[in-house]
Amino acid sequence: MIRHIFKLMWNRKRSLAWIFIQQLLVFGVLLLTFTSQADHIARYYSKGTIHMDNITSISINELENSDQRADEEIETQFRNMVERMKGWQTVELVTINRSGTFPSMNVPINDSISFNERRFMANIRYCDENYYRIISLKLSEGQWFRDSDVSEITPTVITQLLANNIGLTGSAIGQRVDYNGRTYRIIGVVEAFKLEVAGNQMATMFIPTSIDLDRDWEYAIKYKHGQGADFTKAFIAEFYRNFPRDQFQPMIMDYAKLTGQINFINFSLQLYSLGIPTVFLLIFAFMGTFGVVWMQSKKRMSELGLRIALGCTPARLQLTIILENLILTTFAMLPGLIVVANLYAFSPKGWEWIAAVVAAIVLMWLFAAFSAWYPARQAAKVQPVEALRANQ
Repeated sequence: MIRHIFKLMWNRKRSLAWIFIQQLLVFGVLLLTFTSQADHIARYYSKGTIHMDNITSISINELENSDQRADEEIETQFRNMVERMKGWQTVELVTINRSGTFPSMNVPINDSISFNERRFMANIRYCDENYYRIISLKLSEGQWFRDSDVSEITPTVITQLLANNIGLTGSAIGQRVDYNGRTYRIIGVVEAFKLEVAGNQMATMFIPTSIDLDRDWEYAIKYKHGQGADFTKAFIAEFYRNFPRDQFQPMIMDYAKLTGQINFINFSLQLYSLGIPTVFLLIFAFMGTFGVVWMQSKKRMSELGLRIALGCTPARLQLTIILENLILTTFAMLPGLIVVANLYAFSPKGWEWIAAVVAAIVLMWLFAAFSAWYPARQAAKVQPVEALRANQ
């Protein structure tokens, strides 16, 4: 039967060319959409997402009518206030945020580091000894630095991704890298690090914040669960006991809400930018394929009527038309599958990517079967005498 169907398709190759091109384009878009969504899901479930629950940042804003005190004096007074806050019942941990250590208005530094006289791009983050504890980073080897560790050779912690990028296949502990004219000794490796749930892991180098005290600064506070409102109220009251109300104002940002909004926006953009156009594409492609198959079935009425007159059952005729469309769709998918196979070979993906390709194939087969089902069903009902008379 299959051999016979191939022969029928070959005899009608010109009329089937449009369906072939249409199915090829639809499958290409489906592959692009499904694999992109698979990458999105893989990033979502990958390791390294920092935990921002119960974390808020605090800083100070100097108003225009302030007495223009030196920045160092203001920072010292604010730091002393924060030191006293460490003893509050509502506070669990305190860490310094410099140059975008947390997601905020500060822009993180992306710069080159040197290892074995070769340069590599890295995400540079200045932080203190409490940073990894406050966001629950996991160390795969070594340890985190302490504020008191800064010496002639400064300690640093890097992510596993950065270690892989610079070629550290074995243990990275004790290796030295250079950045901005200073040599650093690696004392720990973080399993993974990323700021957004659906973001990419980052090749990051963590540097003690005491190395560069001139950078923008703010403090991140981890308050105890359920005590966010109490902490905020107490902080504002403490702030105005230390700074004149008409010269300074407190700045406070809830990181849990901020990261939640960022993740929701990114997820929504991913959904709308890929999902909705794909749905409309499938609808229009289904209608187009349905129409072409229907018109071709109409033109083949005499052939189909003759087949029934020669003993072909309606069920077998219906199956033949559906199989023609399925085989044509399978051939239309081959170019896309060849491209995907090569991409997978050169850049191995996870199981989510394979599942996306399989889902695209199954959806295309269902799409082909349903678009041919009704025209095939109607064609199978044709009366041989009427079909032959209509095409005389």
